[in-house]
Amino acid sequence: MQFTFRQEEDLTPDGMGRIRDALERTGLQIPAGMIDFKGEDYSSIQAIRDTGGFINPDDFPERLDRCQAFSEAMAELGITHVTTHVGFIPRPADAAYDDFMDRLGQAVDAMRACGHTVGFETGQESGEALAEALDDLGRDFVSVNFDPANFILYGSDDPLAAARILAGRTSMAHMKDGTPSDKPGQVWGADVPLGQGDVDFLAVLKALEEGGFTGALVVEREAGDNRIGDLAAARLFVEDLLKRLSE
Repeated sequence: MQFTFRQEEDLTPDGMGRIRDALERTGLQIPAGMIDFKGEDYSSIQAIRDTGGFINPDDFPERLDRCQAFSEAMAELGITHVTTHVGFIPRPADAAYDDFMDRLGQAVDAMRACGHTVGFETGQESGEALAEALDDLGRDFVSVNFDPANFILYGSDDPLAAARILAGRTSMAHMKDGTPSDKPGQVWGADVPLGQGDVDFLAVLKALEEGGFTGALVVEREAGDNRIGDLAAARLFVEDLLKRLSE
């Protein structure tokens, strides 16, 4: 299970105590914690392009503080890996690139100071663009949380092509499916139950495995009216997929 804090009281001693009790009671394993940010607007691709991650320098001080607070709290819970959407990464030729990369470096260094490795969520740029940014960032504790559906939802890349590029950098993968919109990159694609979209999971997982990936597969279901049922069906889908992968 991936984990995040949803309200400020979660970070209080009482809140942390309740979370610890719940984790001990259920025996849930948490391969990663997620850091998201207030003010991120996912109502459209353009809206999240303007508000996501570390793209806006005016938002950065507050978001850096949030990275610090969440990282410290997750470390207390024994979580050693954190993930986040860093925002749409400018291209190297863009005038905003150097300042963005400086902010990004400060953010991941704050997470690392709490003992974490860091994973960037995929999909807002192509696999090639993300790989270039990781090279420029130059932190060996930073990897990729590979979400194949996001490439389809954002219209940024083919999931299999991205998997071949990013496999050696992938620490965790989301099992999420999607279908493209008729205006890729402008209008959201659709988040659909696992196995009902355009992701070729067998090919993607083979590509990741061939690149050395051995991390957790985390089912993610952010849409729909029957998420619990979809998650139960997704578990069976993944179990069957892993059997086929081992054949």
